[in-house]
Amino acid sequence: MDEKYVIHLVPHTHYDAIWVFTKEDYFYINIDIILKAVIKIMEKSKDYKFLIEQTYLLEEIERRYPRLFDKIKKYIKEGRIEVADGEYLMADTMLPQEETLIREILIGKKYLKEKFNLDIEVMWQADSFGLNAQLPQIYRKCGYKYLAFRRGSPENKPSEFLWEGLDKTRILTHFMPLGYRAGLDFKKLEKNFHILKELAATNHILMPSGSGVTMPQPNTEKVVKKWNKTHKNSKMIISTSKDFFKKLEESAKNLPIRKGEMYSGRYSEVFPDVASSRIWIKKSLRKYENWLNTFERFSTIKFLIDNHYPEEIYECWKKLLFLAFHDVAPGTGVDEVYEEVKQNIKFLKQQLTTLTPKVLKAITSKGSQKEDIIVYNPFPWDSKDWVEVDLNFEESQIKSIGTLECEGEKIDIEILKETRHADGSIKSARIGFIAEAPPLGYRTYKILERGWRKGKNGIKVLDNTIRNRFFELSYSPKNGLIKVKMDGEEILKGNEIILEEEIGDLYNHKEGLKEVLKRESSSGIKYGAFKVKDIRIGGSDLRKVLEIKVDYYSLRWPYRLTKKWKPRIWRHKSLACTKKIIIYRDIPRIDFEIKLENKHPRTRIRVLFETPFTNPTYNSETQFGAITRKTDQYYFAAEDWKEKPSGTSPSLRWIAYEENGKGVALLNLGNPEHEIRDGNIYLTLLRSVDLLSTDGKAGPIIPVPDAMEFKEYTFKYSIYPYNGNWKESKVYKMGYEFNYGLIGLQLDNRAYKTSESFLEIRPDNIILTALKRSEERDHIIMRFYEAAGKNTKACLRFFKKPKSVEIVNMLEEKDEEFDKEIIMDGESIKLSMDPFEIVTLKLEF
Repeated sequence: MDEKYVIHLVPHTHYDAIWVFTKEDYFYINIDIILKAVIKIMEKSKDYKFLIEQTYLLEEIERRYPRLFDKIKKYIKEGRIEVADGEYLMADTMLPQEETLIREILIGKKYLKEKFNLDIEVMWQADSFGLNAQLPQIYRKCGYKYLAFRRGSPENKPSEFLWEGLDKTRILTHFMPLGYRAGLDFKKLEKNFHILKELAATNHILMPSGSGVTMPQPNTEKVVKKWNKTHKNSKMIISTSKDFFKKLEESAKNLPIRKGEMYSGRYSEVFPDVASSRIWIKKSLRKYENWLNTFERFSTIKFLIDNHYPEEIYECWKKLLFLAFHDVAPGTGVDEVYEEVKQNIKFLKQQLTTLTPKVLKAITSKGSQKEDIIVYNPFPWDSKDWVEVDLNFEESQIKSIGTLECEGEKIDIEILKETRHADGSIKSARIGFIAEAPPLGYRTYKILERGWRKGKNGIKVLDNTIRNRFFELSYSPKNGLIKVKMDGEEILKGNEIILEEEIGDLYNHKEGLKEVLKRESSSGIKYGAFKVKDIRIGGSDLRKVLEIKVDYYSLRWPYRLTKKWKPRIWRHKSLACTKKIIIYRDIPRIDFEIKLENKHPRTRIRVLFETPFTNPTYNSETQFGAITRKTDQYYFAAEDWKEKPSGTSPSLRWIAYEENGKGVALLNLGNPEHEIRDGNIYLTLLRSVDLLSTDGKAGPIIPVPDAMEFKEYTFKYSIYPYNGNWKESKVYKMGYEFNYGLIGLQLDNRAYKTSESFLEIRPDNIILTALKRSEERDHIIMRFYEAAGKNTKACLRFFKKPKSVEIVNMLEEKDEEFDKEIIMDGESIKLSMDPFEIVTLKLEF
């Protein structure tokens, strides 16, 4: 390379909202110690520049330190303070759902536009633990042109490339081979420059000069001047990330193209095991993402009906976005910082519990017939699923609940619990039934006191076998472990709890033993054992519930020759466990529920399913699509890697493992960590650890007793056996339905319309992710994507005709680059979609 090297030294600090200090500690460090010092340097040096990442910190500065905020504003206008990333908070990109990632950007960029008139073009992913495969499309449609990131690249040469998303959208990308500290230690500038120039694609070298909550260095300008005096073949400048990318852009056409997720530990740690650290956070994030998205969806329908929109939604999103922060969602901080998270969860629960019924009631139309129960469907397709409804009645109002009726059809019910008044009439009841509801709408049901049984195509029980029209499930009377056959062929067995040694920390699972501590099928160390207390089948003609109560004891005696001598003494109960396996008459999946009280220290608890498959790959849902991953990564030899693959990975809502026209999908509800090894599917329930870091590398060695997980948990997951492949079997739909579900409520004693649909999208591989009021407050925003990886003609039908429709980007702005043809056909909107393409519409009604 003949041209002189240009080193872009970019002073910065990485902001952690919480981690090893509390939120208030980090405010103090970043504002009083770091940013005030930055301003002092800038007042003395006209050449000094500095990069700020997230708007959460700027928002706090504006509230607490208006004078400092004005100075920051001044230097931003001068181009000396650069704001990159621009998210509200720098999110983890693997664990949160799709809309959460977009709202981090939307809320952050909206603030920056309003306060500083800034359009952020550089996504600065300083510390997220890996990047999902659809981020090129997300970032480009959120207004970013460039991406600099630290973790997960499977290649480091060249360090600059074009990253292509699942839909083939590309973004100009720089991987930081030495992380964001390459220019931090001025004594290592020479050494690091020689490393970086060998990896760079051009003569422009990005050298970030900062670290997590690191103070600015007043001698930066002197160091740069000295470098330029002593180096003839290179020039160092105090620069911005945007200036670096502008120079890189001149050579963009010659850069290589890379595809897929950035989730490799070859050159940097991505810590896949954080997907099971502090599992209560993952479960809470998923729960309130599902709830808030559903609430927002129906609130938008209400806005179209009466022009009123709950203003609380915006604050709910901000609380949720805190949960998605890259040291919150992974659970990698010290115990005390999560008190803030618990307060946010409490806020979300209070708001959504109060507001959701009000919004649902407001969109329900009055009719000519009295109805008792209403079921709402949050999906833009017809949905059929199990629903449970709590009912309350006045004395003498109703003597019995026999069945339901809807549009002349009788529907079987199961009475789950019931209380009665003194006169024998029903006081309260909880009933379950398989409901059907139209696309993004509702259906009402009337209670009939006389019962009725369908009788056909039922669910049958014979000895230890339960059979419906989809599959056959048998269980062992000894330990409750199951086998599933489909078309007479065994496709799955297990649901077996596995206890494994855990000597790791919040970042990494580690084990010293070459075998598991104990499996329910008895293998493992000699002292402990599972003890089955009870196995029984309950339920109704609608579904059967297999319930197994089993505990784990760390000591049983005798503990040798156990096949010869039956244990007589059990001591030190470490797990109390109740497992439920639910098989429905008319739903082709098997739902599982495990209630677990853990007292076992330093263990990883997983559930195992064995399959007959040997396929070396499987499919996993990611945000706005699906990717293919390799199995058996536990055995991968990676001595020269920064991080040896652990075998585990996170998924969004489902994984699918298939071979020879048959497959099994595992659906999760906030337990993202899984592994496929030797044909076996593992789902991690929790990891019990006692240190933030065991060796001081990933973080300080600090006790985290709350992460021991000595808690009571209820875990829910599901198995969907299918014929064909995951696309033909619409696994993506099943994943959404298991996560979100239908909503059943009791109606007051008035007449209501029998059913109504507000929005339908066809075909059903087009998935709705957002239906919201626009940031302008006078339009509707609708976002959806293609989920099966195929070209599709989409048709959307609202309950009322829109006046106008236009394609916008994810910032809700017109963007010619992503424009496409829209055909208006009455109340329908038609357009063509590419595989895994995300489309955002702005509609006026």
